[in-house]
Amino acid sequence: MKESLASTSFARFKNNIASYVSVGVLCGLFFVLLTAFCLIDEMMLVVAVPVLALPFLFASHISCYLLSIGEPIRLRAFFHYFVSFFRPQFRGSFRGITSFLKCLAVYGALLLVFYFVLYLVYRQQYGNVFLESVTNLVNQYMSGASYEELVATLNANDGMLLTFMMYVSSFPLPFAVAGFMYWISFNSISLYYRANINNGTPSLMRLAIANAYARYRRSLRKDWFKLNWLIIVLPLIGSAIGALIYFLVVKNPIYLPTLLNAGAFIPYIFFLPFYFPNMEVLYTRYENIFKEGNKMAIEAFLERIQSSIELSEEEKRNLEESFRNNSDEKE
Repeated sequence: MKESLASTSFARFKNNIASYVSVGVLCGLFFVLLTAFCLIDEMMLVVAVPVLALPFLFASHISCYLLSIGEPIRLRAFFHYFVSFFRPQFRGSFRGITSFLKCLAVYGALLLVFYFVLYLVYRQQYGNVFLESVTNLVNQYMSGASYEELVATLNANDGMLLTFMMYVSSFPLPFAVAGFMYWISFNSISLYYRANINNGTPSLMRLAIANAYARYRRSLRKDWFKLNWLIIVLPLIGSAIGALIYFLVVKNPIYLPTLLNAGAFIPYIFFLPFYFPNMEVLYTRYENIFKEGNKMAIEAFLERIQSSIELSEEEKRNLEESFRNNSDEKE
């Protein structure tokens, strides 16, 4: 009977518990600390995600894989993997920019939904007081009112508008986090393929990966969900617990984003040790598919050579033979 992906992954985890737990917990703690740091200024996420978060996650992937095969990892080696993320060979491993833009789109769409729903709730609960407060705030902002005047309006009526705005801006956060983590995780399956190709041409490598995803995206996604569905569920559960703590204990809307973000990322500390072997097993199943994608990319490149009118027939044959031999050596 064929062993399932989950059982294979768990067996891999049990064989190297110390390695996966140490790297997974460290990576989860780094995400939590980075998120807390970015709460000082949300715009810091634009820099922190591509420059710190994704390279750290990349280095954790590589370190886990090497530790699992018995190779020791020192701090210098981890930093080397961190920096290697910026090499052309690994560019696009997580599709970070695309994933971040999708995340912003999800956040923006849900922001409108929560605004509409909460606007109706507040209008029903507070009536004209709420409507007049919203109108007053908009007029003050448009007329260039001072910061102190805007804060006073937000805090009026026991902080009614402040609470409303914090609810609207905070509740979409866990859904955006879940979406972002899914997109970068699904795209990172190709990371191991990139790592196993020495001195590969980046454009050819990207074409090979695109071919593999185009042909087997549905199957890849199905197997990804079998192993890693908690990537999406955990931030929602954690944020729900954070919201519960807010409503029962804290009750200060200023701290709501902190509680939701903390709730979204803290559960990953416990899941990441299982996540890394999941991804390794997932890539192992589709390793030959990525290699087939590489061969298809080579064939496409050779077709361009054959259609070139600037080379003689002999030059075409020599270049084709050289390219094939070079590609075989890289594999």
